[in-house]
Amino acid sequence: MRKIYFICFFFMLNSLFAQKKDKLYPILVYEKAWSERNSDARLKIIKTIWLEESTFEDPSASIKGVAAFNNVINEFYKKFPDATIVTSGSKVVKDNYVSWDWKILDSKNKLIMAGRDFARLNGKGQVSKIIGFWDSAAALSESEVLKNIETDNFKVVAQYYESLFKTRDFTTMAPLIEEGAIYSQAEGLPYGGTYVGFNEWMKMFIKSTEFLDMQVEKEPVYFSDATKNEVSIYFTIKCKAKKSGKTLSMPISEHIDLKNGKIIAIRPFYFDTKQFAEFLKSKK
Repeated sequence: MRKIYFICFFFMLNSLFAQKKDKLYPILVYEKAWSERNSDARLKIIKTIWLEESTFEDPSASIKGVAAFNNVINEFYKKFPDATIVTSGSKVVKDNYVSWDWKILDSKNKLIMAGRDFARLNGKGQVSKIIGFWDSAAALSESEVLKNIETDNFKVVAQYYESLFKTRDFTTMAPLIEEGAIYSQAEGLPYGGTYVGFNEWMKMFIKSTEFLDMQVEKEPVYFSDATKNEVSIYFTIKCKAKKSGKTLSMPISEHIDLKNGKIIAIRPFYFDTKQFAEFLKSKK
């Protein structure tokens, strides 16, 4: 009898391991696609995990579809023909969300750039969405990194985040926003649209409270391109829909542009905008 229990337990462990391995398989194929220099060969690889509805977002591109993604990699190798991409190994963050770190090295093994990617998988061995963050600070010296962290841009974004998501202190937030600044919310949300100027931002923030209560579930990670006035933050929120009473956790990134120490534009990205919109609109 004990032997039977042991065999069942062994197969159960194998099954769990296989499920985890299968979940990460699309990312292994994705990494293989990035390593393939031949465009035609790469396209065949991409088609095995990428759909025409799949999207890719990073500071250099915002695309949808198989051919468009292949072209992103083509353009990359035009710019860095001798580059080598090294990844740290992907891991499941939550449900169908996967994350991994990467580095781009030149022919002399010198670091060009580093960053982190986040993917949403569809559970069928395919990639639904990838959002990539660049961390140019990884290529800087330790003293330069410390100097970069202390810049006004980081301070402004950190204060904006604290004011909006923690203290709800719009009085403190207002001076951080440039006159005529643009906030671009996903159109599919009940408070979606383009809002110009802090007063319009306020209306959008207030309108959002009609649909949900929100708290931060996972504190933000900050990324910055040292050559540009932009900062990206990645964090997770936990929401309760007011219409249905249901709860949902959702990873979000916000891309923030700054000028002269003030925010001039914000674009939030939801890992599953459709799911989030349906969650907000659903009834009991």
